[in-house]
Amino acid sequence: MQLANKISPLRTCGFVGAVVGCLLIAACSEPPSERITFNMSWLPQGSMSGVIVAIDQGFYEELGLDVEAVRGFGGIRTANEIDQRMFDFGYVDALAVILNRNNGGSTRLIGGINERWPAGLCYVTERHQLDEPGDLVGLTVGGGQNSPIQVIVPLWLERNDIEADSVELLQLAPSIIAGSLVEGTIDAGECWLGNSVAVFQRRAVEAGLTIDLLEYGDFNFDVYGNGIITSEQLLEEKPDVARQFLEATYRGYDWVRENPEEATKIVTQHYPVLDFDITLQQVHEIIDLMTGPAGLGWLDDEKVARTMNFLMAAYDVEDTMTVDEIYTTEFLPSSSAPSED
Repeated sequence: MQLANKISPLRTCGFVGAVVGCLLIAACSEPPSERITFNMSWLPQGSMSGVIVAIDQGFYEELGLDVEAVRGFGGIRTANEIDQRMFDFGYVDALAVILNRNNGGSTRLIGGINERWPAGLCYVTERHQLDEPGDLVGLTVGGGQNSPIQVIVPLWLERNDIEADSVELLQLAPSIIAGSLVEGTIDAGECWLGNSVAVFQRRAVEAGLTIDLLEYGDFNFDVYGNGIITSEQLLEEKPDVARQFLEATYRGYDWVRENPEEATKIVTQHYPVLDFDITLQQVHEIIDLMTGPAGLGWLDDEKVARTMNFLMAAYDVEDTMTVDEIYTTEFLPSSSAPSED
């Protein structure tokens, strides 16, 4: 049984007498841990390595937190579940926060992970060469039914002087996008760094093909990607828990940055179903995504505003929210603050 290796304080102290035993229990027992649930927003993968490492290495435990990482079903759903206090923290982008708050919710970004939007369009180089948005004209692009691609790509095309209806967007089940691309049913498919790009490339290699990526962020889309969110209620009731969670989380991601292969071993040991090489590529991609001018986790007001403006325009959300409503740096560890230089 799982508890067989644990020593009961009651049995240890009992042989010296009931009174002494009770005193030893009171003196030796540790403070109760704060139980925390973290929603990964999707399946475990390289992008979640910082949280998984922080759990494995005891970084949360050192601060009195007992953290459980749970699979999610997309950022928008995750934000709503956190708003309903079904989970304490999650890996979500600003879009999900904006939509949640627009519908009366009160989630908030409290730290960044991805310095840039991690998505783009994967394509087979043996069939196409996509160097810029204009190369997509006349092609068919596949994305998830509930993915931001269905709303963001048309505006992204327009901001790059491309008529949105010159590119055909198909709604596909996420599980078949890679296969559809390799088979040639679509010309380009939505894919994400730290997530599905490595999977697409593996599928292509197996078919004797090569996958490359046209990143949205390279063409008039300089916005933030995912970060850590929680609810306003948790921030009000347990501000120290938010600080402790962020401190341990960023310690985990910093450890990953210094030890990518060891971090991959930890992730795949916890989730043996994961492929080591794919996970290692995802880890390297997330390291690249979280490398930016600000300190790890810190967000810049101007870029947050730019992120908000693009996403609000894409989703036709009334421009009534302020930057401060969407995110805060109040709970980030001071040790990770950006340099004044």
